[in-house]
Amino acid sequence: MKRKEESEEEEEEDSEEVEEEEERGDDERSKERNHSESGEEEEEADTEETETDGITVKSAWELAWPPVLPDGSIPREEGSDVMMLTGLQVPRFWTAKPEEDLNTIGTKLNGLETIFLMIASFRDFQCPLTITLAYARADHPERLFVGVVEQNLPDDVSCTDTDVPCEEDPEQMLCKYRDQISVYKMDAGMATGPVTARHIGDRLYRGQYFAMQLDAHCVFVNHWDTDLIEQWRETENEMAVLSTYMSDTTNSTTPDGELLRESVPILCNSEFEGDMPERYLRHGTQPEIDPLFDDTPALSPFWAAGLSFARGHFIVRVPYDGYQPMVFQGEEISLGIRGFTHGYDFYAPRQSVVFHEYTATKQNGRDAVPKFWDNPDKKEEEETRAYARSVSIIKMATDIDASLWDHREVDKYGLGDVRSVDLFYKIFLVDPVHRNSTQLCPFIMSGIMHTNFTAYLREDGLGIDYTYLEDFDTKAVIAARIAEVGDAEDYSGQ
Repeated sequence: MKRKEESEEEEEEDSEEVEEEEERGDDERSKERNHSESGEEEEEADTEETETDGITVKSAWELAWPPVLPDGSIPREEGSDVMMLTGLQVPRFWTAKPEEDLNTIGTKLNGLETIFLMIASFRDFQCPLTITLAYARADHPERLFVGVVEQNLPDDVSCTDTDVPCEEDPEQMLCKYRDQISVYKMDAGMATGPVTARHIGDRLYRGQYFAMQLDAHCVFVNHWDTDLIEQWRETENEMAVLSTYMSDTTNSTTPDGELLRESVPILCNSEFEGDMPERYLRHGTQPEIDPLFDDTPALSPFWAAGLSFARGHFIVRVPYDGYQPMVFQGEEISLGIRGFTHGYDFYAPRQSVVFHEYTATKQNGRDAVPKFWDNPDKKEEEETRAYARSVSIIKMATDIDASLWDHREVDKYGLGDVRSVDLFYKIFLVDPVHRNSTQLCPFIMSGIMHTNFTAYLREDGLGIDYTYLEDFDTKAVIAARIAEVGDAEDYSGQ
């Protein structure tokens, strides 16, 4: 079993994801809204062109790469939004044309599906290496577009820093593919956590076929792009999201990028933490097991922020909420449940293609990497309101006074209408009233969930039809599994 992205691991993830500062924006064409937490602008005029200062601002579906120019500016013709808490100017969200089916979107380059890789980095010196390896170890680096939210101080290593100037060695990955890397830079002192940073990161998406999310301190294996797309295809599910807590880099790859590790992590351990009424469901240390299946990833109820790979429409339908500054723990269950209600299904990859710096960090100086909560002005009042919104918006805390959290844009950052959130709580044994949960590992690690639920994948491939599972008795299945195997399975994770 292996340790996943949990408190200390998330601690590193917060190094980069916590970079979700409050974004800068220029609400020059949408209606500036009153947003007390690091909320983003509204929905930019994404259905038609507008004119500002003599410049015709593009419609949202016309927004093109790069969303941020090499000099750090946002193209004037693309317009921008403003983050209310900080006044940060941020790119607008891309979206499809009104008449276009979201499930059909996605650009291709020379017949290859493009990949958008979003990285949130908080003063992380390993960010340049992560991007370098993403390009160097991909079979088709020409299809990879990297959007970075870089939260740095002036003397910090930039995500695009190279060993030598590009003029001296233009074949360095960060030089060769510089036009495919777009970096949104902000002062680290304005950072308010991973949710805000990743919210800005989602704004860098420009209609690519696939969308991937990763931390800034990761190591890829060779052929990762081909392997990951192949695993996604194996699900035969347009709404599939490959997501898990990554294994540690230790003993996982050779120095030249060949895969060594055969076991894979799977998300099944979750429990409530925090004080009432804002208690939230948090994923802890996860088990690492031999792949459940040779020919497909394994279904799981949960989504992880450290690694997410899906069709681009996942970002369009389920973007990070810009009204949750200072939220760190609890972001995953909130976005995951939103994704579930929009019809998405989560799968643990059957083979790892990227690894995360956890324990290995103590050998390479990661202990010295600052965290966003070290900022002197931590905006604790906004944090309380943000956590209240995080759990209220997914109906995990209906007892919280509605006046205690920000309700702006709840339709955009709220639940979908494909599946009921109450059904999620019923099937996956979550008690939102008393904030209690049940150990699901016997149900997930055994493959019982995968085998029973994937049988109801819709014929058109648009997700699992949960109407056939409304009476599924998960509790009875777990009891039977425990009676069968006893203590033979270790669910604790290490």
